[in-house]
Amino acid sequence: MNKKGHCPIRCRITYFKKRKEFSIGLFINPDYWNGKKQTASIPDDKNYLNNQLSLIKQKVNQAFLFIQVNDTVFDVNDIYLKFLGKNTKNNKTILELFELHNSKVKKLIGKEYTESTYKKFKEAKMHTANFIKSSYKRNDFLLEKLTLKFLDDLDYYLKSSKNHK
Repeated sequence: MNKKGHCPIRCRITYFKKRKEFSIGLFINPDYWNGKKQTASIPDDKNYLNNQLSLIKQKVNQAFLFIQVNDTVFDVNDIYLKFLGKNTKNNKTILELFELHNSKVKKLIGKEYTESTYKKFKEAKMHTANFIKSSYKRNDFLLEKLTLKFLDDLDYYLKSSKNHK
């Protein structure tokens, strides 16, 4: 509570059991807060506070939908960053790196690589994308989430499903 007897109103975003909590810069007397309805009932307020809360909720939902439509891997922090209007793609994904690598290889065909090598890298990207889709039900995978289990599972997938050695 501050000196006026008001408490800050905090927003909590929850996604896949992960939470991001932050202050929204609004304060309320705790006597006027309805915890079950998550609304304020302040006399003579003309619903100003509830309207602000509704706008914040709408903006968080809009950020979530925008990220979801992009078919990228994301977490609760990405939703929060999008809510703030900041860039959410600080972290590279496996398929983004594949694309970056393959575009460099393509430019070096005849100098450092052959056309067949380039085709093999494209095929490797395709197999990795199919593996991520079938095993993780996602369109891509963040590099920071990469584990030895992921690599072992990819290795097994390539050997068992694609008959690679």
